[in-house]
Amino acid sequence: MSEIIYNALKLSEYRPLFHSIRVLVIGAGAVGTYAMEYFAKMGLSPDAIDFDCFTLENAAKHSGLIRTPEDVGRNKAECVSKRVQPLLDEGCSSNGIDGDVCKLGPEAFADYKYVIIAVDNLDAKVLINELIRQLPEDRRPVIIMGGTYGEMAQSVILNNSEFCIRCLIDENWMKDSSIRTSCTGPQVRQIDGIAEIVRTSNLASSMAAHLSAEQLRGHILGECELMNRRLTYTAYPSLELSTSHPMQRKNCIGCRIKPPKHIRWLKGNMLDSTLRDALVQISETLQTNDFEISAHRLNYRKVMYTGFVIKAACQSCGKPMTIMRHEGRLFDSDLKCEDCKSNGKSIRMDDSGQCEIIHAFAPDTDDSIKDTTMYNLGYPLGAYIEVIQRNGAIDYLDEAAIKKDVFAFRDDHIQVHMIQKLK
Repeated sequence: MSEIIYNALKLSEYRPLFHSIRVLVIGAGAVGTYAMEYFAKMGLSPDAIDFDCFTLENAAKHSGLIRTPEDVGRNKAECVSKRVQPLLDEGCSSNGIDGDVCKLGPEAFADYKYVIIAVDNLDAKVLINELIRQLPEDRRPVIIMGGTYGEMAQSVILNNSEFCIRCLIDENWMKDSSIRTSCTGPQVRQIDGIAEIVRTSNLASSMAAHLSAEQLRGHILGECELMNRRLTYTAYPSLELSTSHPMQRKNCIGCRIKPPKHIRWLKGNMLDSTLRDALVQISETLQTNDFEISAHRLNYRKVMYTGFVIKAACQSCGKPMTIMRHEGRLFDSDLKCEDCKSNGKSIRMDDSGQCEIIHAFAPDTDDSIKDTTMYNLGYPLGAYIEVIQRNGAIDYLDEAAIKKDVFAFRDDHIQVHMIQKLK
């Protein structure tokens, strides 16, 4: 904004240190909306991503920036980004993305100094951990994860040097990872054998965001003792603010994730570049056409999606259909023909044996596929592209002959600040 709305004499003398630092808030719900408000007022440049819309049932827990009932039905991230625009300093920006973290790859996080995790989903947290740990350390953001449990609020800040996000998740929680959670654990308790969601208030949500903002502020100010610490606020009647130091969990599978040893860069971005564009650039770099590009591998909710579905049979009537979609982006509705959809027919078949699926793309791939954008082939924005040269190897067991390279698009990190929808 060009219009200055703040009186600098009434603001913190440290405010210039925060100016336009890029922050990504993942989840624009009860905690996330307060975090976006605080960050905008601090002088940061906060972006947000969320796939969900605001509803009346949760209106009492959102930041006062969200207008009720006017904002009901609007995408959370897009809406809160619009609401913080008048609060931004000149030179700062905010972008809201209607999408989920499955549509982001590691390089999408590379432009942020801080990533705030404000989601109540364990699977999403595990995926975020995997993505960020794949980033080289010199471009890896600081993570701050905030949440609530009843009237208790917590926030933990980490740089992935002593422990990772997965270390903070009890593996017993992952047995039913669909349970709504916060950073404190599943927000469900058993009362007389009946599962009930633990209730919380806007005070707890705002406090969790406040603790996250305070950790971010302290880090910018150079408080070296705050890193890899958890802050816990306990409400009355046991009012307390405490700090603790989480420890790395033994044999944590999240801590084993490492970044690629070397990344080769392609011109363009996932959203606009086609497979043909990528193949040409990779061929020029490798000086050969004897290679293939692995389809994107998405490990989410205990399922590994590794293929691009070209054709399938309607799971209601069996009619052959052209799909052209990555396995990780397929829904039940995508596997019904238009006639069955319009007639409201239910799925009653298993077409797993009738799918045509490919797991890699090569220079001789069909032209219709080569003219498809990388994003529409299933690669998230900011994903790494694995390129394999077999060099005469018969199968993957011949590791001595096989050579693997990792490529990425140079401009993906810029697109995160501009794109509004990732569908």
